[in-house]
Amino acid sequence: MIMRLVRAFVYSNLFVAVLLSCLTLSTYSMLDYLSFNWFVPVSILLGSFVLYTFHRLYKIDFIPKDQLAQRHLWVLKYATYLKYAMSLAVFIQLLILPNFHADAIVWIIPAGIISAGYTIPLLPTATGWQRFRDIPFAKPIIISLVASYLTFGFPIFEQMGMEDLFSREIFPLFIERVLFLLAVTIPFDLRDISNDQRAGLSTIATQFGFQKGRQVGLLVAVLWFIQTGYVSLMGNSIEVAVIYLGIFSLIIMGYILMKQSWEELKYTLVFEGLILTYALAFILLSRFHSMA
Repeated sequence: MIMRLVRAFVYSNLFVAVLLSCLTLSTYSMLDYLSFNWFVPVSILLGSFVLYTFHRLYKIDFIPKDQLAQRHLWVLKYATYLKYAMSLAVFIQLLILPNFHADAIVWIIPAGIISAGYTIPLLPTATGWQRFRDIPFAKPIIISLVASYLTFGFPIFEQMGMEDLFSREIFPLFIERVLFLLAVTIPFDLRDISNDQRAGLSTIATQFGFQKGRQVGLLVAVLWFIQTGYVSLMGNSIEVAVIYLGIFSLIIMGYILMKQSWEELKYTLVFEGLILTYALAFILLSRFHSMA
């Protein structure tokens, strides 16, 4: 019974929507001079649920049976309910929309286009229209950039303006977020190696294999940890450095223990769980400071 509920929470995309919303909340904790606007993390929650569910449902009936994973089978079974949930999420999002300034909505559009192009063929090529995820090695890069833009950049440009995202104080934190999400996203390329090979996609896993793909992910994790050292020195915070060290240790442990035979649910709970751990660590640190 418990595992059925866990699968429903994960495969319905509620889990990824919640963790991206928490990641947005962590941005307010990391930049304590930002005023908390509740409608930003709520919009991330609703928007990510709609986008991920749309990605799951789009042409799912055309996926060959030998490429259907557990998440696809679950979505096929509950597709009608997911469509109702998407409609409700869009309706609530429209009610929230008047809280945003026009400039913030304009800067959200690029992320929306890229997210749509990840699923729908929007890229013209010599051989026809392609999805952005069909670009060799692009899948984890697109996910990490868009997720960082929304969960880190959105709270900033919604309140302060887009130019502040590129300031000397804030931009290194944005790069840190991108590298972190890239390090915990590459394992999903490794998870999907068999299906991506059958689909003819060029990914880190299909081009380098599972073991070398793991090494690429570990290299990105090391680059992220180096960047966290710079961020920690910039903020002169030992507590933040300790959080980064703990999360880095968990990432390395996840990569070491990871096996190609893992069920897809285990990949999600381990590596998306690391995103939730990262977010909650900074939220709790901020709460501790406010109570001190």
